[in-house]
Amino acid sequence: MLWAGEDPALHSSLIEELQSAGILFIDRPTGDDQVPPSADILPIDWKTQFGFEVAVPSSNLESAQKILEKLLDQEPADMEIAASDSAQPGVAEVKPANLSATTCAVWTGADEARAGFLVEALKENEIPARAETRGSEATVYVPPEEEMLAREIIREIVEGAPPA
Repeated sequence: MLWAGEDPALHSSLIEELQSAGILFIDRPTGDDQVPPSADILPIDWKTQFGFEVAVPSSNLESAQKILEKLLDQEPADMEIAASDSAQPGVAEVKPANLSATTCAVWTGADEARAGFLVEALKENEIPARAETRGSEATVYVPPEEEMLAREIIREIVEGAPPA
């Protein structure tokens, strides 16, 4: 047995190095011992149930150990996915929520909770929206360029009907 572990990056590097050095090896998943199951329904096994095992012939063990030591001495590969500052292709850019431009009234009613719900629904659809309450009436405002879409979304919510 040369190496047993759970590190997939080290495992693939070790396999590549052994292949390029021309060293024969056996590569198998951990726990693949082909041992018949015991009668114990809850066996306690000291080995992990996942991972990798790599074995080499004893005649190649010394050179294989040198390869393994070299790999273990290296810094671990950076497996982190870098965050991208640019927008992903195919993803629509979020419109800025310019609440000062929300001047077009698209819904008026006496239910303040519904007005809040409508504002949140419009924001989920990337439409800047705000609600104002005057007396007992609440009004939802959006930018004039979003009026048609906002009215359609509100109609779908209020009437419970999908788009025609």
